[in-house]
Amino acid sequence: MGSRKGSDGPVTREKKDRVLPSGRVSRPNANAKIAKSARSPSKPKRPPGRPFKMPARSSSSQLSSRSTSAVPSPATASLTSTPAPRPLSMLEALPVEVIEQIFLYSLNLNLPRASPVLAAAISREQIYRILIILAFWDDPPTNPRSAAINRILRPLDYVSLTLDQRGRLQEAVFRCRWCTMERLREQIPTIIILTIHQQWINLGITMKPDQQAALDKFMNRQDDTIRIFHGEGPPLKVAPHLCQHPEMQRLSRIPGPHKYQLHVKPMVMVEVRSETMKSIVAWPALAILKFPDHLLRGGKTGFTPDDVMYLEMLRMCSNNFAQNDTPLLPSTISTVDRTVLHEGVGNAIRTQNYNALISLLKIDEYIFRFHMSRQGRPVCYTIPSDHFLTVTRVGRDKPHLNAAFFEALIRASAESIPSNAPEILQWTLENVRLSQRNPNTYNEINGKLAHWLSNFVLRLPEQLDYIQEFPQGQLFNCGQLDPLDMEACRFIEEVLEPWRGPPTNWMPESLFRIDDWWVKKSDLSEN
Repeated sequence: MGSRKGSDGPVTREKKDRVLPSGRVSRPNANAKIAKSARSPSKPKRPPGRPFKMPARSSSSQLSSRSTSAVPSPATASLTSTPAPRPLSMLEALPVEVIEQIFLYSLNLNLPRASPVLAAAISREQIYRILIILAFWDDPPTNPRSAAINRILRPLDYVSLTLDQRGRLQEAVFRCRWCTMERLREQIPTIIILTIHQQWINLGITMKPDQQAALDKFMNRQDDTIRIFHGEGPPLKVAPHLCQHPEMQRLSRIPGPHKYQLHVKPMVMVEVRSETMKSIVAWPALAILKFPDHLLRGGKTGFTPDDVMYLEMLRMCSNNFAQNDTPLLPSTISTVDRTVLHEGVGNAIRTQNYNALISLLKIDEYIFRFHMSRQGRPVCYTIPSDHFLTVTRVGRDKPHLNAAFFEALIRASAESIPSNAPEILQWTLENVRLSQRNPNTYNEINGKLAHWLSNFVLRLPEQLDYIQEFPQGQLFNCGQLDPLDMEACRFIEEVLEPWRGPPTNWMPESLFRIDDWWVKKSDLSEN
């Protein structure tokens, strides 16, 4: 305690304990001097710094403040929940019909990605239909137009595309997620009908009443039993590559009427045959310029059944297969990235997808052999030898399927077998032993193939020299054996007989049934 003298006698003041911000209690020192203060004795001096809050009180205060801030006032809620709408651009504010016309004129498939408003205006089935037709219809600029064609392509103000424009559009359409197998398949009959209009009806070819009635029924997709139609008309323009042929020039000068035949293979192609000029002109249903890489490569887990069916539909409907029922020589304008395709072949082998393997090998061989740049010259078709080695490493737990994969590669290109690879020798020996241990199960397929292979690799150098001079002498051509060839006879005797016959052209064989999609389903149910 301290004392102070004053006029009224001694006055005493008790010093109180003080709580520090750290939580400790500060007690007064009895010997400390008391400073004078101008404040009233009844009002103690406030310690320096911010007032200290106890932890419990502080946390509860924070919770209450958070809960208070989480409940906005009515005025604040009305401002935050309904933000001011973004004003539409001049393009977005146009009527939907005008936006469609701008899009179809530009054919810029990135336009729908510019804004949700444009995407909603353009992303419609009618627009998808037009884009598919434009991308896959083979329509030279010189061909005539008609009211029927304009009606089918409505609302498009149609102008034919150049080959480069169609190639770029086709590649862009293939990349779109909406370009599904189902949407593309639905437009194939429309493309064929457009071709018939352009290459037959619009050229002034006349038909007898019964023939005209049959063609009308076919084009209305009510019946496809009659596929050959006859007519007469003026001489057609000679194809550019035939203009220098003297006989073709002479026949084209015949005033007419010329006799013609229209051959339609539903979902595949249209042929116009001139009986007078002895010529044939054909148009595929899908004029595919380049097969899409993502379909050829397959996914990370391989090929789904829909992927394989999509590939087969593209292969068949683009007429990329050697047909047995036409006098036309095989030819195609389609191209393929062979590096990507054979990545897909390896993918199919590793994931044990036999159907995908066969489809890819057919696409590769046909385009390699019969692309129009070859001009009919025979070539020797080969595949990467690594595919055979992959088969020796994968799928050995299923010997029959494993042998089927190896035989499929042989049918594609037997000359591509790596003759000196130890993996091939080991695979051959293991299959021979397997057939010896269990002849009833494995001799007919694995054992016979292994015995033939052990002898063929010894003759392979001689076979390679032979096909360098005579490419037609490959053991297999389009999956087919020549029964008159000596090496082919060995394969038939040592591998196939007595239960299997010589393999024929495997190009027309497909999982995609082309005859199932022309006649409308409603018409089938009515009949």
